[in-house]
Amino acid sequence: MNTMWKLSSFDTFCLGMTIKSAWIYPETMDFERMKAALAKLAETYPILNGRYDEKVKAVMWDDSVTAELPFETKDISKYSTSQLSGNARLVWSLVKPYDSKGFKKGMVPPFSATLGHLKDGCILYVQCAHATMDAHTFYSLVRQWSELYKGNEIAAMTVDQSLVPSEESYSKEETLRRIQQKGWPLIKFGKVIKMLFCLVRNNVIKGTTVVPVSQDEISRLRADTGVGTNAVLSAVTLKKIAERVPAKKSFKMLFTTDLRGRIDGVSDSFFGNMSQPAVLDGEVPADVDIAQTASLISNALQTALESDALGENVRLYQCSSHYSLPYAPFDASDMNCPGNGTIIVNNFLKFRANEIDWGLGMPMYTFTNELPDMIKYWQPVSGGPVQIIFGGYAARLMK
Repeated sequence: MNTMWKLSSFDTFCLGMTIKSAWIYPETMDFERMKAALAKLAETYPILNGRYDEKVKAVMWDDSVTAELPFETKDISKYSTSQLSGNARLVWSLVKPYDSKGFKKGMVPPFSATLGHLKDGCILYVQCAHATMDAHTFYSLVRQWSELYKGNEIAAMTVDQSLVPSEESYSKEETLRRIQQKGWPLIKFGKVIKMLFCLVRNNVIKGTTVVPVSQDEISRLRADTGVGTNAVLSAVTLKKIAERVPAKKSFKMLFTTDLRGRIDGVSDSFFGNMSQPAVLDGEVPADVDIAQTASLISNALQTALESDALGENVRLYQCSSHYSLPYAPFDASDMNCPGNGTIIVNNFLKFRANEIDWGLGMPMYTFTNELPDMIKYWQPVSGGPVQIIFGGYAARLMK
C-alpha cells in the first residue's frame, strides 16, 4: 500500500537543500554489518526509501516493499586520518554530492551514505534531503544506525506529519489580524529585492570563517556570567560582529529552535522538520560588557522559549505561508548583509554528533553540514574547542 508523507511549509522551505555530516574513525567498521543494520533502519523508516512527487508535494513509498538504501564503499586509502581531519574542502571533494535535483524529480530516495577506507581508518559520509528531516532527526538516525550495528535495540521515532501545526489553524483574515497585531514586518517589494540581492551575494561567498573557543574560555565565561554555553557563545558572536559593524548599537537576535516538546502534541520522538527561529523581544545592546550581554541573551531566550507566543508564532508562520501573506516574524532583509542588524544562530552542540560510537570509540573528527547558516556552533571533537562558524556575508565580514 502506498503511503504519502506530505511536505509542510517547514519542509518545502528546505526543498533542494542537503543535510549532511562526515565522521572520521581510527578503525574501519564492517561494511556488510553496516548494510544489515541499515536494512533494519530502512524497515523502521520506509520514508528513507521513498520518492518525492512534485505534483502532490509529498514523499511516497510502498509499505510492502523494502529496497536497499544507497550505501557504497570508496577506496581513498592514499589519505590518512590526520590529512583529512579539519580539511572540510578536501573531505567533501572526495565523495559524490547528494543528488538533490534527482530527489526533487522523484528519481532518488532521501538518504545516501558512503564508507571511505583510509590509510589508517575510515570516514563515514551521510547525506540526506533536508526536506525530509532537520538536524535532530538526521543525527538521531545516524546514532540509531550505529546502535543497530552494535546489536542494540532502538526506539522508533514518530513519522506523522499530522503533528505539524496546521496551515489552516486560522482563516486568512484572522491570520492577517493576528500578525499585524503582533507587529510582524511587512515584506515590501524593496525588501524582497534586497533579500534576493543578499541571497545571491551569500551564495557567491563559498567559504566560512571559523573562530575556535576553547573549553577553558567557555568555562571561564560561564563562571563569570552564571549562564549556559549557548548564551556565552552568542555573546562572543555578537561582540565580534559589533566590532565590524560599529554603526550598529544593538542587534536583533534569532535562534534556530527545536520545537519538539515545546509545542502541543510534538514530542522528542518526532521524525521530520520541526525547527524554527525563536525571535528575542527587543534588541541586545552592543555597548555593554560580555557578562551583561550573555545574561541579557539568556533571559530573553528563556522568555521566548517558555512563552505561549512561540507556538502561536509557529502556527501563524504556517498560515501566513499557506495564504501567501507578505509578513514574517523578523526582517530577513536585515540579516547577513552590509549593515547587518540581525543575527541568527544555529547551535548544533546539543546533538552530540561527535559522540556517535560504532563500537570503535568516538570519532577523531566530525564535519558539519554546509547549509547556508549565518552562524553555527559546532564541536568537531568531543571535549575539544567549540567552533563559531560564520557563513555567507558574515564570513567575509569576519575576515
